[in-house]
Amino acid sequence: MNNRSYAYAGLGEVFRTGLSVPQSAARLSRLCFVEERLMFIQTAHFVGLPQRDFKTLLARFQNQEARHADLLRSRLRELRVPKSSLGTPPDEALAVLMDEAMHARDAVEVVASVRWLKSRLRDAYTDYLRAANHLADSPSVEIVESILAQHHAATALLDCAYKDLVRGPQAEKGAQGFIAHLQRYEQAAGGLDGTKEKSDMPPRDRSTQPFQIKHELARDESLQRVWDFIAPPQEEAGAHLAHMMSIRLSEINVAEGLGIVLCETTEKPWEFYRAISRHLWDEVRHSLMGEAAIEATLGDRAALPMRDYEGVYCMEAAPLEQYATLGLEVEGANMRYPVGKRGEWEFCKDRARHPLMTTFQDFDWADEVLHVNIAREQLSHWFEGGAKELSQFAAQGKANRTQVKKRHAAVTLPAVPNIPPEE
Repeated sequence: MNNRSYAYAGLGEVFRTGLSVPQSAARLSRLCFVEERLMFIQTAHFVGLPQRDFKTLLARFQNQEARHADLLRSRLRELRVPKSSLGTPPDEALAVLMDEAMHARDAVEVVASVRWLKSRLRDAYTDYLRAANHLADSPSVEIVESILAQHHAATALLDCAYKDLVRGPQAEKGAQGFIAHLQRYEQAAGGLDGTKEKSDMPPRDRSTQPFQIKHELARDESLQRVWDFIAPPQEEAGAHLAHMMSIRLSEINVAEGLGIVLCETTEKPWEFYRAISRHLWDEVRHSLMGEAAIEATLGDRAALPMRDYEGVYCMEAAPLEQYATLGLEVEGANMRYPVGKRGEWEFCKDRARHPLMTTFQDFDWADEVLHVNIAREQLSHWFEGGAKELSQFAAQGKANRTQVKKRHAAVTLPAVPNIPPEE
């Protein structure tokens, strides 16, 4: 053989001594901790910030962080790390760094700090690949390579968001000042991966008290808003399609409620937070499906409104109540046929004959089946009285949601034009 480019299974750096198992575990434990905490940071500010495009980007990234942490947790168990130590702060300064980052005060500080933290993660993962023996530590290397690719893509998007949100000398000064503040704690931690020389740790500044999410809707002016809309029958195909698009658009409300569930429910197993993170991103995806369908069909993403009542309920209800209501009463009811999620898909395919909404409803249906199963699994651990007690609790939550809905009148939406006549 003359061409050895694929020798050693195509792995590079097989002759480098590399990192030992304890050294690998130490680095990856720290990076896993940062990924987990960044999930919470982005979720909290997803709820609290009004800028829709940035909100939805944070929602996507928080779920990426959850999946990164999940991969790293699995690998750390293979590197002889006890499960009980996963998720615990590996370094006091690193923990304080992430606490201080949580206390970003506005969109300028959020985009600056998230962009900076993800770029520092990107650098730490790159350093890991440069230090590891890619043969000995091949499972870690493959995980790190996949995570690194996502961080490269994420930082490019955050560069765009930074330029959009950080405008003018005053905003730039605020952004850079907050980054400089965080860098002091990073230096005290010896870098995110702990491989740098450590400095003295400054005292806590903003994080002397836990961060509190504001329980109020945060919206910019990019989309119309109403309290609620009247559901027309399927026979009025154009009106019913408009209603379906606006319902999808409005799913940002339940996503924000799930953000509160994720951030304010404490001392649950990691699997709970991973599941809620996924559920949250799915609901944001559904909202974006509505936005994309409206823009593709009507030429303007603001042509149809979103509704507010569901978001107000999520801001007012306790986390356990709203999660039980969403997972069992609302999404559980969507499993019933006729109508339900299958019926919505059939309407888009057979009656409205709208290919894009047909695709969106197909995946929305699949997601909702997953969400109901997640909710049943997670909530079953919270009720000693079993399924009966849980069902009664969820039903009461739905009644509370209905009372919120009745506070203001619903409106009629304009119909989507040019729907083919029924054959």
